[in-house]
Amino acid sequence: MHALLLLTCSLLATAPDPRFPLGTARMEPGPAPHGLPDWNLQRCEECHSAQVESWRHSGHASARTDDVFQVAITEDRPAWCVQCHAPLARNLERGPLPPDSPAEERGVTCAGCHAALGEARATPGMPCAGCHQFGFPVLDGGGQRVRLSSTQWQQDTVGEWKRWREQSGDTRDCVSCHMPRGDHGLGGTRRTESLKASLVVEQARGALVVSTRDVGHAWPTGDVMRWASVEVSNEPLFESPRTVATFGRRLEMRAWPGEPLPHLGAVEDTRLLPGKPRRVPVPASARYARIVYHLVSREQEDSGLYPAGLSRLVLWAAPLQPRPPSKEHTP
Repeated sequence: MHALLLLTCSLLATAPDPRFPLGTARMEPGPAPHGLPDWNLQRCEECHSAQVESWRHSGHASARTDDVFQVAITEDRPAWCVQCHAPLARNLERGPLPPDSPAEERGVTCAGCHAALGEARATPGMPCAGCHQFGFPVLDGGGQRVRLSSTQWQQDTVGEWKRWREQSGDTRDCVSCHMPRGDHGLGGTRRTESLKASLVVEQARGALVVSTRDVGHAWPTGDVMRWASVEVSNEPLFESPRTVATFGRRLEMRAWPGEPLPHLGAVEDTRLLPGKPRRVPVPASARYARIVYHLVSREQEDSGLYPAGLSRLVLWAAPLQPRPPSKEHTP
Protein backbone atom coordinates (compact mmCIF):
# COMPACT_ATOMS: atom_id res chain seq x y z
CA MET A 1 0.00 0.00 0.00
CA HIS A 2 2.87 2.33 0.75
CA ALA A 3 5.36 1.02 -1.82
CA LEU A 4 5.42 4.33 -3.68
CA LEU A 5 6.16 6.25 -0.50
CA LEU A 6 8.92 3.81 0.40
CA LEU A 7 10.59 4.25 -2.97
CA THR A 8 10.18 8.01 -2.76
CA CYS A 9 11.82 8.28 0.64
CA SER A 10 14.60 5.86 -0.23
CA LEU A 11 15.55 7.81 -3.29
CA LEU A 12 15.33 11.18 -1.60
CA ALA A 13 17.87 9.91 0.87
CA THR A 14 20.22 8.57 -1.82
CA ALA A 15 20.18 11.64 -4.04
CA PRO A 16 23.70 12.04 -5.53
CA ASP A 17 24.69 15.03 -3.46
CA PRO A 18 27.25 15.18 -0.64
CA ARG A 19 24.76 17.00 1.57
CA PHE A 20 22.98 13.66 2.02
CA PRO A 21 25.67 10.96 1.65
CA LEU A 22 24.09 7.60 0.81
CA GLY A 23 21.02 8.39 2.85
CA THR A 24 22.10 6.35 5.87
CA ALA A 25 24.91 8.70 6.88
CA ARG A 26 24.49 11.91 8.81
CA MET A 27 25.30 15.05 6.84
CA GLU A 28 28.78 16.26 7.77
CA PRO A 29 28.90 19.98 7.03
CA GLY A 30 32.08 21.97 6.61
CA PRO A 31 33.35 24.43 9.21
CA ALA A 32 30.86 26.95 10.58
CA PRO A 33 31.45 30.56 9.50
CA HIS A 34 33.20 33.29 11.46
CA GLY A 35 35.11 30.82 13.61
CA LEU A 36 31.97 29.46 15.30
CA PRO A 37 32.42 26.00 16.83
CA ASP A 38 29.42 24.41 15.07
CA TRP A 39 26.22 25.00 13.07
CA ASN A 40 23.92 25.08 16.09
CA LEU A 41 20.76 27.00 15.23
CA GLN A 42 20.93 29.12 18.36
CA ARG A 43 24.38 30.37 17.36
CA CYS A 44 23.09 31.40 13.94
CA GLU A 45 20.13 33.12 15.55
CA GLU A 46 22.38 35.42 17.61
CA CYS A 47 23.26 37.37 14.44
CA HIS A 48 20.43 36.38 12.10
CA SER A 49 17.36 36.50 14.32
CA ALA A 50 15.00 37.78 11.60
CA GLN A 51 16.00 35.02 9.19
CA VAL A 52 15.67 32.31 11.83
CA GLU A 53 12.27 33.58 12.95
CA SER A 54 11.05 33.48 9.34
CA TRP A 55 12.51 29.98 8.90
CA ARG A 56 10.60 28.75 11.97
CA HIS A 57 7.37 29.15 9.96
CA SER A 58 8.72 27.33 6.91
CA GLY A 59 8.20 23.79 5.68
CA HIS A 60 11.93 23.17 6.16
CA ALA A 61 11.70 23.81 9.90
CA SER A 62 9.04 21.10 10.32
CA ALA A 63 10.11 18.78 7.50
CA ARG A 64 10.30 15.84 9.91
CA THR A 65 7.56 16.78 12.39
CA ASP A 66 5.02 17.68 9.70
CA ASP A 67 1.82 15.69 10.23
CA VAL A 68 1.80 14.19 6.73
CA PHE A 69 5.38 12.99 7.11
CA GLN A 70 4.74 11.63 10.60
CA VAL A 71 1.82 9.52 9.38
CA ALA A 72 4.01 8.19 6.60
CA ILE A 73 6.93 7.06 8.75
CA THR A 74 4.69 5.21 11.18
CA GLU A 75 4.07 2.78 8.31
CA ASP A 76 7.46 2.70 6.56
CA ARG A 77 11.16 2.48 7.38
CA PRO A 78 12.06 5.98 8.53
CA ALA A 79 15.85 6.17 8.20
CA TRP A 80 15.75 6.55 4.41
CA CYS A 81 13.36 9.46 4.73
CA VAL A 82 14.70 11.25 7.78
CA GLN A 83 18.18 11.90 6.37
CA CYS A 84 16.69 14.34 3.88
CA HIS A 85 13.93 15.72 6.08
CA ALA A 86 16.41 16.29 8.92
CA PRO A 87 19.95 15.91 7.51
CA LEU A 88 21.71 16.60 10.84
CA ALA A 89 19.50 14.23 12.85
CA ARG A 90 21.05 11.56 15.03
CA ASN A 91 17.80 10.07 16.34
CA LEU A 92 16.31 8.03 13.48
CA GLU A 93 13.58 6.33 15.49
CA ARG A 94 10.11 6.27 13.97
CA GLY A 95 7.23 8.15 15.54
CA PRO A 96 6.94 11.49 17.34
CA LEU A 97 10.11 13.10 18.67
CA PRO A 98 10.63 13.92 22.35
CA PRO A 99 9.31 17.41 23.08
CA ASP A 100 12.79 18.72 23.96
CA SER A 101 14.36 17.60 20.68
CA PRO A 102 16.64 20.25 19.11
CA ALA A 103 15.81 21.93 15.83
CA GLU A 104 18.33 19.75 13.99
CA GLU A 105 16.16 16.70 14.76
CA ARG A 106 12.99 18.40 13.55
CA GLY A 107 13.85 19.62 10.07
CA VAL A 108 16.34 21.20 7.69
CA THR A 109 18.38 23.81 9.55
CA CYS A 110 20.88 26.44 8.39
CA ALA A 111 23.68 24.02 7.52
CA GLY A 112 21.42 22.13 5.13
CA CYS A 113 21.64 25.02 2.67
CA HIS A 114 24.54 27.20 3.79
CA ALA A 115 27.33 24.81 4.80
CA ALA A 116 30.28 24.47 2.45
CA LEU A 117 30.89 20.88 1.40
CA GLY A 118 34.37 20.55 0.00
CA GLU A 119 34.39 20.83 -3.78
CA ALA A 120 30.61 20.45 -4.08
CA ARG A 121 29.00 23.31 -5.93
CA ALA A 122 25.34 24.08 -6.60
CA THR A 123 23.91 26.03 -9.51
CA PRO A 124 24.30 29.77 -8.75
CA GLY A 125 21.28 30.88 -6.79
CA MET A 126 20.14 27.26 -6.62
CA PRO A 127 21.38 25.62 -3.40
CA CYS A 128 18.37 23.31 -3.57
CA ALA A 129 19.47 21.63 -6.81
CA GLY A 130 20.83 18.53 -5.10
CA CYS A 131 17.59 18.00 -3.16
CA HIS A 132 14.98 18.55 -5.87
CA GLN A 133 16.46 16.91 -8.98
CA PHE A 134 17.02 13.14 -9.08
CA GLY A 135 15.94 10.02 -10.95
CA PHE A 136 13.79 7.07 -9.97
CA PRO A 137 15.66 4.16 -8.34
CA VAL A 138 16.68 1.29 -10.61
CA LEU A 139 16.31 -2.00 -8.73
CA ASP A 140 17.88 -5.41 -9.28
CA GLY A 141 15.98 -8.71 -9.11
CA GLY A 142 16.25 -8.70 -5.33
CA GLY A 143 14.77 -5.24 -4.97
CA GLN A 144 18.09 -3.56 -4.15
CA ARG A 145 18.91 -0.13 -5.56
CA VAL A 146 21.74 -0.27 -8.08
CA ARG A 147 21.61 3.27 -9.52
CA LEU A 148 19.35 6.21 -10.24
CA SER A 149 17.66 6.57 -13.59
CA SER A 150 19.23 9.20 -15.82
CA THR A 151 16.13 9.56 -18.01
CA GLN A 152 13.12 9.11 -15.71
CA TRP A 153 13.14 11.88 -13.14
CA GLN A 154 11.36 11.34 -9.85
CA GLN A 155 11.81 15.02 -9.10
CA ASP A 156 12.60 17.28 -12.05
CA THR A 157 11.99 20.71 -10.54
CA VAL A 158 15.38 22.08 -11.52
CA GLY A 159 15.06 20.68 -15.06
CA GLU A 160 11.57 22.15 -15.37
CA TRP A 161 12.93 25.52 -14.27
CA LYS A 162 15.79 25.37 -16.78
CA ARG A 163 13.40 24.62 -19.65
CA TRP A 164 11.07 27.44 -18.56
CA ARG A 165 14.02 29.85 -18.38
CA GLU A 166 15.18 28.93 -21.89
CA GLN A 167 11.69 29.24 -23.37
CA SER A 168 10.67 32.42 -21.57
CA GLY A 169 13.97 34.26 -21.29
CA ASP A 170 13.10 34.95 -17.66
CA THR A 171 16.22 35.10 -15.47
CA ARG A 172 14.58 34.43 -12.10
CA ASP A 173 15.77 31.41 -10.13
CA CYS A 174 14.40 29.50 -7.11
CA VAL A 175 15.60 32.09 -4.63
CA SER A 176 13.98 34.93 -6.59
CA CYS A 177 10.50 33.47 -6.16
CA HIS A 178 10.71 31.37 -3.01
CA MET A 179 12.85 33.80 -0.98
CA PRO A 180 11.83 37.32 -2.03
CA ARG A 181 13.84 39.97 -0.17
CA GLY A 182 15.65 37.17 1.66
CA ASP A 183 12.50 35.68 3.18
CA HIS A 184 13.52 32.41 4.85
CA GLY A 185 9.89 31.27 5.08
CA LEU A 186 10.40 29.47 1.75
CA GLY A 187 6.91 29.59 0.30
CA GLY A 188 5.70 26.30 -1.16
CA THR A 189 3.26 23.50 -0.47
CA ARG A 190 3.20 24.24 3.26
CA ARG A 191 2.06 27.81 2.56
CA THR A 192 -1.49 27.61 1.33
CA GLU A 193 -1.58 31.29 0.42
CA SER A 194 1.35 30.76 -1.96
CA LEU A 195 -0.41 27.84 -3.64
CA LYS A 196 -3.60 29.86 -4.02
CA ALA A 197 -1.68 32.78 -5.53
CA SER A 198 -0.03 30.46 -8.06
CA LEU A 199 -3.36 29.33 -9.53
CA VAL A 200 -5.53 31.22 -12.04
CA VAL A 201 -9.06 29.98 -12.77
CA GLU A 202 -11.39 31.61 -15.30
CA GLN A 203 -14.88 30.53 -16.18
CA ALA A 204 -15.70 30.09 -19.85
CA ARG A 205 -18.77 28.68 -21.59
CA GLY A 206 -19.08 25.11 -20.31
CA ALA A 207 -15.54 24.97 -18.97
CA LEU A 208 -12.92 26.22 -16.55
CA VAL A 209 -9.67 27.60 -17.95
CA VAL A 210 -6.90 26.81 -15.46
CA SER A 211 -3.36 28.18 -15.58
CA THR A 212 -0.52 29.22 -13.26
CA ARG A 213 0.83 32.63 -12.32
CA ASP A 214 4.52 33.36 -11.67
CA VAL A 215 5.43 29.66 -11.58
CA GLY A 216 8.65 28.64 -13.32
CA HIS A 217 8.08 24.89 -13.24
CA ALA A 218 5.32 22.32 -13.60
CA TRP A 219 2.39 22.47 -11.18
CA PRO A 220 2.43 20.46 -8.96
CA THR A 221 6.19 19.90 -8.94
CA GLY A 222 8.51 17.95 -6.68
CA ASP A 223 7.10 14.95 -4.85
CA VAL A 224 5.43 12.49 -7.22
CA MET A 225 2.67 11.92 -4.68
CA ARG A 226 1.33 15.47 -5.11
CA TRP A 227 -1.53 16.07 -7.51
CA ALA A 228 -4.54 18.33 -7.93
CA SER A 229 -8.14 17.56 -8.83
CA VAL A 230 -10.87 19.63 -10.46
CA GLU A 231 -14.15 18.68 -8.80
CA VAL A 232 -17.77 19.63 -9.47
CA SER A 233 -20.92 19.26 -7.39
CA ASN A 234 -24.60 20.09 -7.40
CA GLU A 235 -24.45 21.45 -3.84
CA PRO A 236 -22.00 23.85 -2.15
CA LEU A 237 -20.71 21.45 0.53
CA PHE A 238 -19.32 18.99 -2.05
CA GLU A 239 -20.60 16.01 -0.10
CA SER A 240 -20.53 13.88 -3.25
CA PRO A 241 -18.05 15.59 -5.58
CA ARG A 242 -17.23 14.36 -9.05
CA THR A 243 -13.66 14.67 -10.35
CA VAL A 244 -13.59 15.92 -13.95
CA ALA A 245 -9.83 16.44 -14.37
CA THR A 246 -6.53 15.86 -12.55
CA PHE A 247 -3.12 17.52 -12.72
CA GLY A 248 -0.41 15.04 -11.82
CA ARG A 249 1.67 12.04 -12.90
CA ARG A 250 0.64 8.41 -13.32
CA LEU A 251 3.42 5.94 -12.55
CA GLU A 252 4.19 2.38 -13.64
CA MET A 253 6.94 -0.12 -12.94
CA ARG A 254 8.22 -1.18 -16.37
CA ALA A 255 11.21 -1.35 -18.70
CA TRP A 256 12.40 1.93 -20.22
CA PRO A 257 14.51 2.62 -23.35
CA GLY A 258 18.21 2.14 -22.68
CA GLU A 259 17.65 0.56 -19.27
CA PRO A 260 17.78 -3.27 -18.93
CA LEU A 261 16.20 -3.28 -15.46
CA PRO A 262 12.58 -2.20 -14.86
CA HIS A 263 11.91 0.69 -12.54
CA LEU A 264 9.19 3.14 -11.63
CA GLY A 265 8.54 6.01 -14.06
CA ALA A 266 5.86 8.38 -15.31
CA VAL A 267 3.69 7.05 -18.15
CA GLU A 268 1.37 10.06 -18.07
CA ASP A 269 1.92 13.67 -17.05
CA THR A 270 -1.09 15.98 -16.90
CA ARG A 271 0.46 18.71 -14.75
CA LEU A 272 0.06 22.37 -15.64
CA LEU A 273 3.00 23.95 -17.45
CA PRO A 274 3.96 27.64 -17.38
CA GLY A 275 2.22 29.67 -20.07
CA LYS A 276 -0.06 26.81 -21.15
CA PRO A 277 -3.65 27.21 -19.88
CA ARG A 278 -5.74 24.05 -19.62
CA ARG A 279 -9.41 24.03 -20.63
CA VAL A 280 -11.43 21.68 -18.40
CA PRO A 281 -15.01 20.97 -19.58
CA VAL A 282 -17.62 20.82 -16.82
CA PRO A 283 -21.01 19.07 -16.97
CA ALA A 284 -24.01 21.26 -17.73
CA SER A 285 -25.73 19.95 -14.60
CA ALA A 286 -22.93 21.03 -12.24
CA ARG A 287 -23.55 24.11 -10.12
CA TYR A 288 -20.30 24.39 -8.16
CA ALA A 289 -16.62 23.70 -8.85
CA ARG A 290 -13.41 23.61 -6.84
CA ILE A 291 -9.73 22.75 -7.22
CA VAL A 292 -8.14 20.61 -4.51
CA TYR A 293 -4.39 20.16 -3.98
CA HIS A 294 -3.48 16.69 -2.65
CA LEU A 295 -0.30 16.21 -0.61
CA VAL A 296 -0.40 12.41 -0.81
CA SER A 297 -1.25 9.85 -3.48
CA ARG A 298 -4.73 8.55 -4.24
CA GLU A 299 -3.79 5.18 -2.72
CA GLN A 300 -2.69 6.81 0.51
CA GLU A 301 -5.86 8.87 0.73
CA ASP A 302 -7.95 5.76 0.13
CA SER A 303 -6.09 3.96 2.93
CA GLY A 304 -7.84 6.13 5.50
CA LEU A 305 -4.59 7.03 7.28
CA TYR A 306 -4.83 10.66 6.27
CA PRO A 307 -7.87 12.72 7.34
CA ALA A 308 -9.11 14.88 4.49
CA GLY A 309 -8.15 18.06 6.32
CA LEU A 310 -4.58 16.82 6.64
CA SER A 311 -3.84 15.86 3.05
CA ARG A 312 -6.16 18.04 0.93
CA LEU A 313 -6.06 21.80 0.44
CA VAL A 314 -8.95 23.57 -1.32
CA LEU A 315 -7.27 26.29 -3.37
CA TRP A 316 -10.26 27.61 -5.32
CA ALA A 317 -14.04 27.17 -5.13
CA ALA A 318 -16.94 29.07 -6.71
CA PRO A 319 -20.46 28.70 -8.05
CA LEU A 320 -20.49 28.01 -11.75
CA GLN A 321 -21.89 30.79 -13.89
CA PRO A 322 -25.21 29.96 -15.60
CA ARG A 323 -24.79 29.09 -19.23
CA PRO A 324 -26.55 31.37 -21.72
CA PRO A 325 -29.16 29.63 -23.83
CA SER A 326 -27.84 28.30 -27.11
CA LYS A 327 -28.88 30.20 -30.24
CA GLU A 328 -30.88 27.33 -31.67
CA HIS A 329 -33.23 27.47 -28.67
CA THR A 330 -33.59 31.24 -28.65
CA PRO A 331 -37.16 32.31 -29.67
